[in-house]
Amino acid sequence: MTDNVELHVVFGTGPVGTSVMDALIQRGGHRVRMVNRSGRVSVPKGVEVVGGDASDEAFAREVSEGATVVYFALNPSYDKWPELFPKLQAGVLEGAASAGAKLVAMENLYMYGPTEGRPLTEDLPYAPNTRKGAVRARMSEELMEAHSSGRV
Repeated sequence: MTDNVELHVVFGTGPVGTSVMDALIQRGGHRVRMVNRSGRVSVPKGVEVVGGDASDEAFAREVSEGATVVYFALNPSYDKWPELFPKLQAGVLEGAASAGAKLVAMENLYMYGPTEGRPLTEDLPYAPNTRKGAVRARMSEELMEAHSSGRV
């Protein structure tokens, strides 16, 4: 592979991460590196798999080195969200920032809480009514701050 081929690093090898991988492969012209805890997952030939702890910022920086785009597609089990999810995001955010890469974060709707039938739009205020929703609201705010400040 040549140095001018973009490296895309996908943190997470579940349904979302593998869908991102599939789309990148279909588009072509990219090196794809998948990152998970074990370093094991079935991927097509040519896709690199690296194992490690994404919440370890040194590891996230190392595995993101040279990336053009970093994808945050990790999702710990629901009962572990408050303790694991923010740390995973912090690691991936640090990896993307250190590489000077674009960061693509997979979001969900927990931070909005009940919408009373209102359409979901970007200007809908966060109104979490669960512990998971509060975690996601804080995480989303951190991502937007990292974007607004130019970090990613």
